[in-house]
Amino acid sequence: MTCFRFLFLLLTLGLHGLACAQNTAPYVIMIGVDGLRPASMNAHDSPNLYKLAQKGIHARGMRPAMPSKTFVNFYSLATGLHPEHHGLVSNYPFDRKLKRAFSRKTDTTKDYWWGGEPIWITAEKQGVKSATYYWVGSETPIGNVRPSFWKPFNQSKDYGERVTEVLQWLSLPEAERPHFVTLYFSAVDSAAHMYGVNSTQEIDAIQTVDKHIGNLIAGIEKSGISADSNIIVLSDHGMINLSGERIINLDSQVDWSQFAIPDWHNKITPVYAPFLNLYGDEAHVDSAYKALTENTIEHLRVIKRGALPANYHFDHPQRGPDLMLLADPGWSVFASKDNSVPDPTKLENKATHGYDNQAPEMAATFIASGPAFASSQDSKPVAPFDNIEVYNVIACALGITPAKNDGNLQHVSYLLSAQYQQCLTQF
Repeated sequence: MTCFRFLFLLLTLGLHGLACAQNTAPYVIMIGVDGLRPASMNAHDSPNLYKLAQKGIHARGMRPAMPSKTFVNFYSLATGLHPEHHGLVSNYPFDRKLKRAFSRKTDTTKDYWWGGEPIWITAEKQGVKSATYYWVGSETPIGNVRPSFWKPFNQSKDYGERVTEVLQWLSLPEAERPHFVTLYFSAVDSAAHMYGVNSTQEIDAIQTVDKHIGNLIAGIEKSGISADSNIIVLSDHGMINLSGERIINLDSQVDWSQFAIPDWHNKITPVYAPFLNLYGDEAHVDSAYKALTENTIEHLRVIKRGALPANYHFDHPQRGPDLMLLADPGWSVFASKDNSVPDPTKLENKATHGYDNQAPEMAATFIASGPAFASSQDSKPVAPFDNIEVYNVIACALGITPAKNDGNLQHVSYLLSAQYQQCLTQF
């Protein structure tokens, strides 16, 4: 966006400022809470999130991209793109050109894997400084552009230290200060996987994350930028409990050795998964498909490439699976390398995600408050929407022009405050 257009947009929004971009842009702080379910937000367990939602706006649920996995969805949130366009079709996508799967050890910083333009790059290209405190894709330079501040992922980094560093960024001199910031917490997802939905441990994790978000909000209020700050708290997916009585054993139907199965990338022992993406030659794919569909297998969908539902939007030309084996929510696909017998006591997780993105249990959280956002009437949640819409909403809040994306701001116009409705004619 040119300086003239930027100033024009600011004026139409009723904002003030004489300089272009950096010192006229509002602030957006986007907090990603991995695995936070909409039902987790309540006055008792998450009072700070609850207060934020009552002050601003929140959704009954936000539809994740398909499949409802972490890398897939945090990158869709960042780019406004479906997986079929950004290329992250699972946590470990397989690339036909490279003939191998994505590796977190070697590919996190290689832009080959990361399609589209994340919002922090869009901002930087238009003169708005960004800072990413952990976000999927943020370690990768896109078009030789990086956020002004970024950190390589370190899961063990203390949450309090994360908040402190974000507040330090927001206290920098204006010329250096980021106006778009991301922050990420994984504790809720980890606790739910290990102990289950509604477990004491999951609730403890929610309370811990809520406390740190409260500290961040308090710090922003003390900093003097609160009136210009938009705070967004969202998640990548929901979660559902598993059971040893809900296992689908497919060992007798499929010769797993004939396929690349990237989501089984490091499994020596049997795998219990919400889905398996299979990549193989046509003959083996046809054979497996025939074996799996000759007789109905309850609670399992077998989807061949070319027949993936259009609303899944993840049939990337180089990375879409040849065959997808998708369990019903709460069920597990079992596969082993030695025809093992499923052992209900050895489920890797007590709860998981990755199921059909339309399943209510997979719904993600969206909460937002600030000058760019409307306030829910009577504090009631708004209707669910697709997570690809978030990118345009952030661009609007920052006063920047979005890159090409799959969202449509008209679909979520109700999220915007009256003074920001002008974005609907700008984008």
